[in-house]
Amino acid sequence: MPAKKINKIAMLGLLSASAATLAQPDLGIARYTDEGELYFPADTARWFHAGSVLGGRYAEGEAAPAFDPANPENTGVVQMEPQAWQYFMEHGEYADGTMFLLSFYASEAKSDPQLNGFVQGALQAREIHVIDKGRFTEGRGFFIYNDPAQRTSAKVPDGSDCVVCHTSEGDHDGTFVQFYPHLRDRIGN
Repeated sequence: MPAKKINKIAMLGLLSASAATLAQPDLGIARYTDEGELYFPADTARWFHAGSVLGGRYAEGEAAPAFDPANPENTGVVQMEPQAWQYFMEHGEYADGTMFLLSFYASEAKSDPQLNGFVQGALQAREIHVIDKGRFTEGRGFFIYNDPAQRTSAKVPDGSDCVVCHTSEGDHDGTFVQFYPHLRDRIGN
């Protein structure tokens, strides 16, 4: 076989391998109803703990009261689906289908036999952030579960404050890795 033909075949093989490397796999974990609502996953107790925030709120401007250390109101716990976590740690990027779960718990200061401080009280609400460039126009979808017993949720509309904030303020691909030590360390932030 002529050298030019071998080189072309080798080049096509390299291009194919590069395209496969660039294409993100779909984890296939997120499940949707026929109407496009996201089913709340059944196994979130096994998800990786990415980070927590005490007293974080979404209100802005005059609607946002100052943080009161004596009454932080809620504790937000961020978790990441285990296969998505593993993929991110290996590749430093998110696979399509990556899910983050943000759970809001009441912050309780009076629970025995605790010392000073706060613990997570009752679950109040949950949100799931799905990164999926193949499924969503904006590359991500947000699903809010205002009732802890809620099993499905419709996607927050495109152009939402969620997407705008994540896109402009997230340090890595629309996520707040700046607040998640292990993810932050993986990408060197």
